[in-house]
Amino acid sequence: MKIVLIGQGNVATSLHAAFTAKHIDVQMVSSRTGLDCLPSADCYIYSVKDDALAQVIQQVHTDKRCMHLHTSGTMPLSVFGEDKPHCGIFYPFMTFTKAKPIADFSAIPIFFQANHIDDVAAIYSLALQLTSYVYEATQHDRERLHIAGVYCNNFANLMYRLAAEQLKDTHIPFSALLPLIDETAQKVHTLSPQEAQTGPARRGDEQVINHHLSLLATDADRELYKALSRRIQDGII
Repeated sequence: MKIVLIGQGNVATSLHAAFTAKHIDVQMVSSRTGLDCLPSADCYIYSVKDDALAQVIQQVHTDKRCMHLHTSGTMPLSVFGEDKPHCGIFYPFMTFTKAKPIADFSAIPIFFQANHIDDVAAIYSLALQLTSYVYEATQHDRERLHIAGVYCNNFANLMYRLAAEQLKDTHIPFSALLPLIDETAQKVHTLSPQEAQTGPARRGDEQVINHHLSLLATDADRELYKALSRRIQDGII
């Protein structure tokens, strides 16, 4: 199978590395130029921003026998329209960074969707070449999964950034937090998130909470701290 990746961002860069590592014929092209003269391929995978996906798809014209896939967790299958009958969704669930591409997808789950049984089989077969964790998922399932990913990755990373800001006027490096971060992540391999929860909000320690609020420099930081503490306390049974 020959694959053309449309897009050169975070997801496309790692997919290119992963397919290459499996000796799959793959080429990565820009989504901004040259869409009217794409290389011939069996499968075209679109890894572009959601707000540009429909426009990019409309600019691509290929043999109707070709497969067309997108990698979005939120965009529906219907974005392909009627002129691309063999289409589907190929959604690797992982955080990707262009500067640190992932070539080994063996532990990464891939969620897919297609309308026709032959396309389901083709996408499933392609995904299995990268990982054994392959799941069919509806639009509803993927949307909820994407929100869950934002919470446990994007929002968690924001917490790391805010934590780093608290250490700026100290002699303590961010690296001092890494064992805590690692242990927190490791706990939920064996405990539920609720069981793993610790800290002053979990204990109901209002004295510590109020002291922390007095130390925070901005209203935005104080409101965020209070809101997160309330959510922790709301989750206590």
